[in-house]
Amino acid sequence: MPLRAHPRKNPLQCSTAKMFGNAGVRTAAVLVTVIAVASPSSAQNTAVQNPAAAHAAPRAGSTSEDTRSFASFLATVQEEVVAKEVAGPNVQAGMIDSDTIDLDPLERIDQQDEAGESLMLADVIASLYHSYPEIQQARELQAIAGGDLMSSYGYYDTKFEADSLSEPTGFYRNYRNGLGVARRTWWGGYLSAGYRIGRGYFQPWYKERQTDDAGEFKIGAVQPLLRGRAIDAERVAVFQASLQQQAAMPRVRQTILATSGEAIDVYWQWVSAGAILQAQQELLDLAVKRGEQYQVGVAAGKFAEIDLILNEQLIAERRASLLKAEQKFRAVAFKLGLYLRDETGQPMTPDRQWLPEQFPTISPQPPLDLSAELAAAITRRPEPELLHLEIRSTQLDRQLAHNDLLPNFDFISEASQDMGEPATYANDKGEFELVIGFHSEVPIQRRKARGKIQSTSAKIRQIDAKLRLTHNKIAVELQTQSNRLQLATEIVKETEIALEAALETLQRYQFAFNSGKIDLIYLNMLETKFNETEIRLIDAQREWFLALADLQLALALDPLDQAMMISELPESDIPGPGNLAKPPLPDAQQLDADWQRHRNTP
Repeated sequence: MPLRAHPRKNPLQCSTAKMFGNAGVRTAAVLVTVIAVASPSSAQNTAVQNPAAAHAAPRAGSTSEDTRSFASFLATVQEEVVAKEVAGPNVQAGMIDSDTIDLDPLERIDQQDEAGESLMLADVIASLYHSYPEIQQARELQAIAGGDLMSSYGYYDTKFEADSLSEPTGFYRNYRNGLGVARRTWWGGYLSAGYRIGRGYFQPWYKERQTDDAGEFKIGAVQPLLRGRAIDAERVAVFQASLQQQAAMPRVRQTILATSGEAIDVYWQWVSAGAILQAQQELLDLAVKRGEQYQVGVAAGKFAEIDLILNEQLIAERRASLLKAEQKFRAVAFKLGLYLRDETGQPMTPDRQWLPEQFPTISPQPPLDLSAELAAAITRRPEPELLHLEIRSTQLDRQLAHNDLLPNFDFISEASQDMGEPATYANDKGEFELVIGFHSEVPIQRRKARGKIQSTSAKIRQIDAKLRLTHNKIAVELQTQSNRLQLATEIVKETEIALEAALETLQRYQFAFNSGKIDLIYLNMLETKFNETEIRLIDAQREWFLALADLQLALALDPLDQAMMISELPESDIPGPGNLAKPPLPDAQQLDADWQRHRNTP
């Protein structure tokens, strides 16, 4: 099993975050056994309730003793069918043999106790947070930005300098050595301090290289007064690297929201695909059970072989539909394995036994307070935050361009003192020396700075327009997802009503089939229609949970917190595969009278 998510309270306060109450976490979830809508026992009971309606027109060439309805004959041969089921699987033409076709059908009730806990949405999202490579990749942005920030501070590192130069040949032989430290200051200046010594004979035009016997100590400083004082390219690089570090977490949140949306979509596809697979298995079971009864009836000479052949065709068609459902279920399970990972971070395809028995409970949700939720969503969504950081970064470039309009005007100072015995008779190096002054430079046209101001100003306006559009898109997204959720609730409700009506209709037509009033072709149409309605209800429930997830993601609520609340919901009582409660029907006499009225309706 994957890493289990542990319940915790949701720290985000929002109307949508309060949608769900607290309920116990469901356990032991494997889809339950299919139920036969028209089992042999139900047909037998119908015949018992209305013996008069259990008789049909005799077959051509049959004796009066053999004139019995399908339901009456089923009551006679029921014990044979049960005995054959107990003896072992019936491997006949048109029937599924588990040894021949490995469909790995949904586990039965007696195996559920060994299935363990079902796979909840919170388990998938917890595994996603812990091990999904795309999220791990996004988390590394923090380290990357931290490294870039440290690198940008490298411009202000203190530098140690040393040199040793010799001229051992020629007329002017001399030896010079020196060492010192230097660094750039935060305000655009430059500081240096060092010691040097020069001995030997020096060219008259290089007398500054000569020092007294103990050498010379020197300090120097350069400080910009206009351009480069308030801001320079190096400080802009530091500030922008800091902004990139601030942008790392919003990008992580953005990746989490995006990948969580993908994982949630695949999870509900997996749950619905499992439910559809069970629905197709139930539909196939109806034809298989009926085929067993037809086998006995044809062998006893009570039924025409054409009915058996038609039923075998239905078995093959429904088996093909089951195989398609199995194909889709396995494909979705493989895809879910990308997001569900084990303790080592490797993809893990979920086991079939981890399927939940039912969807969680669906309850109507109150409409959103759009203005309040929009303001809250804008503060939580990473997109506006990233755009604000991008604006600040561009503003730094524009501030630097404005500063570049100013001329270079630097204050320069240098002080030095020689030590030891004089190097010359004039002792021209023994006094303390001080140099101060200014240096100025400016490009006349200053086109580089003016062009940069123009481009950065336009880029800021561009990002600002993009930010306004992002706010508008968030508002539309909230409206769309809220409307989608509200209507999805109604769709589930109406589809549930349709399924209940389809089930009752199928039961009534089952009665008519057992009474010989309709043929197998008509009954197949009703069974197929019921199956389609059942699948539509499964899809409607999946769509509801997807709409809820998309609304939560639009509000930028923590996906794991929201998944925990979904996982704590009780199981839904909406009818579906493994949860079909047959509605009570009138007695056989009333059903027969109602059928006669139906047949007599023009």
